Amino acid sequence: MRKLISICLLALLVCSRLHAQQLFMEDLTSRELAARIRAGAQTVLIFSGGTEASGPHLVLGKHNYRVRRYAAQIADSLGNTLIAPILPFAPNHPVLERFPGTISLSDQTFTSVHEDLVRSMVMAGFRYIVLLSDHFNSQQPLKILAARLDSTLQPKGVRVFFSSDGYAKARTQIEAMIAARGQVPGGHGGLWDAAETWAATPAAVRHAYFASGDTTKGGNGPLDAAGVSGDPCMATPEQGQLFGRLRVQLAVAEIRAWLIKIKN
Repeated sequence: MRKLISICLLALLVCSRLHAQQLFMEDLTSRELAARIRAGAQTVLIFSGGTEASGPHLVLGKHNYRVRRYAAQIADSLGNTLIAPILPFAPNHPVLERFPGTISLSDQTFTSVHEDLVRSMVMAGFRYIVLLSDHFNSQQPLKILAARLDSTLQPKGVRVFFSSDGYAKARTQIEAMIAARGQVPGGHGGLWDAAETWAATPAAVRHAYFASGDTTKGGNGPLDAAGVSGDPCMATPEQGQLFGRLRVQLAVAEIRAWLIKIKN
């Protein structure tokens, strides 16, 4: 009986991974993608991450690990939604550029790349294009771009939307929860940053190097000499799971409301 249960659990795990893979465009052939779009998958997420230093305890690709996890959960919850390849580069504050491994795009380049990505999604046949990012400096450029492209493409039957709730609204609520426990809520490499990365990819966290950074302004002040603000010392992967679920829930609710509105 135990062997049968183990086999069943393994089969479910394999099916789950295959299902997640089929949400990402790069895991499909061109013919398979065209078939999925014809069958109703007309919504696509363009979700950008980033590559940046966040102290000695988080890997450079923390955003990209989180984005892949959140994107799959958002697309799965929405249904008939696919995910464009994750863009692993973003605009970064000049302070971060002094740390090895930080890759920074100018706002202009970042915007131009996303505009070309949107154009490619339109050519593929998608009608509803959603821009999202897990990165602070990416929010404003994407918001401006989405509004401009939506105005331009709407006469052609294509809509473009910037979804911010999974980042900004979620961050406000997450930091309020942390502050309510008497802990430092914000930070670059701080509690929620470390916890969410830990939950998404345990190997991306070096918890032996957890140390408090600058804690002024609730942890959202300047970076210390190690490139950290806030305090990751109380972070746990369980907290990261909670914070991640909130981000996904808020993003799904916002995108779903937008889709309902524009389709009615």
